[in-house]
Amino acid sequence: MNLPKNIPPDLAELLQVLATDFPAILRGNLVGIYLWGSLTYEAFDETCSDVDCIGVTRRDLDDREFSELDEWFKNKGEDNRWVRRIDMRFVVDHELLDKSSRCCGFYHYTGKLVRHGSDGNPIIWMNIGESGVTLWGQDARMIAPQVSHQCLVEALQLELNYLKEDLAANAGDRSDKAFVHNAYAVLTACRILFSASQKALASKDQAYGWARETVPLMWRAVIRGAKENRLKNRGSTTLQLEQDAMRFVEFVTDEVKREPKHLTPTE
Repeated sequence: MNLPKNIPPDLAELLQVLATDFPAILRGNLVGIYLWGSLTYEAFDETCSDVDCIGVTRRDLDDREFSELDEWFKNKGEDNRWVRRIDMRFVVDHELLDKSSRCCGFYHYTGKLVRHGSDGNPIIWMNIGESGVTLWGQDARMIAPQVSHQCLVEALQLELNYLKEDLAANAGDRSDKAFVHNAYAVLTACRILFSASQKALASKDQAYGWARETVPLMWRAVIRGAKENRLKNRGSTTLQLEQDAMRFVEFVTDEVKREPKHLTPTE
């Protein structure tokens, strides 16, 4: 196991325990456990980053497996602070891009394991294929399916719809949560724009740097403010911030629909 550099010792410990315990719980059903997201871009921020994991299984979790994994998350959550940041889903091998497949997920905002349908998210698999970290099992580059450009564009459009729904749901909310979600939406939209233009993935920081030099001048203060607010990780959003975020996400939506091929820096 090659864990990312410069992560907190107690997070490294949790990941090592996870990679030991889950194969024992899932026995012959487990194909592999992988890290994706900021941990794989050397962009992990202790203040605000999630711990993104995915487990690939040969079949859907049965009742025993589900119950034991749910108990594991509950117990470890009392001992290790990073369980509160874990986003982990369990998906079925050879159905990784299949939206009709079954899926189970532990998400920090629910604090429990739940069953649901798969979203067949190709962005995760592009990440895992390019830079995913194998905690246990078959190598990440071998497990990730090929993702077509059309499949990527459809996924980016779906992500933009999620951002719009989240911004609409938080309109008028002045809590820390809404403030963070607002900044997250703008920076995620930068990543989406980068991926649509460059047909590749990037961390939020990488996409922010690219967008800062690329988007029209009218949007640069918006993305700079989002970066500053994301680092603060707490505060009260304003009507102006809400409107700026919504308009920027709409701008990115229009650009993705046009599938920009050669966005170039604008003076």
